[in-house]
Amino acid sequence: MLTAAVLAGCAASPPTSPLAIEISQSSGCVESIENQPAFAPLRLKSPGLGEMTSTHLGDTSKPTPEEQALAREYLAAVSACEPNAQSMLNPQEQAAGRAILTTWHEQEQLYVALTSGRLTWGQFNRMTEALGRRMDRQLRTAMAAAGS
Repeated sequence: MLTAAVLAGCAASPPTSPLAIEISQSSGCVESIENQPAFAPLRLKSPGLGEMTSTHLGDTSKPTPEEQALAREYLAAVSACEPNAQSMLNPQEQAAGRAILTTWHEQEQLYVALTSGRLTWGQFNRMTEALGRRMDRQLRTAMAAAGS
């Protein structure tokens, strides 16, 4: 599931700024939800970034009504973990903050499409991986610009 992977990548170093602290807290919040046994069926269909196989990416099945309900519960639970935009007021961190929030909201929309049955699991997984790659590129660019 993207949100934890995205946030974990941002929180790799010790928190030293308001954005880093916010990302660390948000990542911990998402991780605690994703580790709940109730959400294990979702992780089987859509494991974390770097853990998806060709089977996950090529899955043509649509989520069952039970999976749709579970994905809605997951989405509702992690919504409380969304990073606070106020932490992104530091001009040097605004680009990274925007990338994080944009990816967060786009991932939420993928979950909405999944829970409505508009996406197959494979489509969801491929789009999630693409979001993760784009986010990684954006963060590297933002960090390089902030460091100059």
